[in-house]
Amino acid sequence: MSWPSWVKFRVVENKKLFMHAVILTLLVSYTIFAWNSSKREAAEAERAAEEAFMNSDIDPYAEVKLAEGGNVETSAMLKVGAPMLISIIYGGVLAVLYVLPMFVDKIGEEVMGSSAEVEDDPLDEARAAVAAGEYAEAIGVYRKAWLENRDERFPVLEIAKIQRTSLGSPVVAVSTLNEALDDHEWPEDDAAFMMFRIAEIYEEDLGDREGLAKILREVTEKLEGTRHAANAAHRLREMSETSGPRTK
Repeated sequence: MSWPSWVKFRVVENKKLFMHAVILTLLVSYTIFAWNSSKREAAEAERAAEEAFMNSDIDPYAEVKLAEGGNVETSAMLKVGAPMLISIIYGGVLAVLYVLPMFVDKIGEEVMGSSAEVEDDPLDEARAAVAAGEYAEAIGVYRKAWLENRDERFPVLEIAKIQRTSLGSPVVAVSTLNEALDDHEWPEDDAAFMMFRIAEIYEEDLGDREGLAKILREVTEKLEGTRHAANAAHRLREMSETSGPRTK
């Protein structure tokens, strides 16, 4: 059975990392051992130096013992310092060769994952179709998105926008918005937004005051007691004042 090359590479890398970890552990262990050993030797040398000092009047080798005590401290520093320095350097090299690349790879995966989520937005296809002037295709993508998530108003509004502005069919846009209102139970703000968009089309594109008055009355009835109903009632009063009984 032959393994893929990347698997073999990973196994080899893991073996290398394991061996490096063993070597670093041995270095650290030796450093700790040397530290403890040096502490014992230093303590013994200190006791010997104190005894030599106390017996300096009767011990002819007192000065020699004092000098040996200082040499022991210097030897202890070398015995501990060398392996400690090697351990620090070795550990730093391993961190750069192994730990840092893994950290960078992890960050890269997070960034690429976020980018992938953005690139997978299905509505990007619809936006691209609109930019290319392929309005029928864009409407199809938006309609599919709305059918998959009936609580999302954005696709419906985009379809109506294309029909109104790009295709020059405001009547069809009104029909689309009315279909969405009748087909789904929308939250208060969403329903009001769609009805006011219909009112805007009646007023600005079709010049249909009767249609405008009708949709405003629907807002006051269906959303009674809300700020949206109050705004619609205010607009109806304005229309009544400017056009007389035709809007009643």
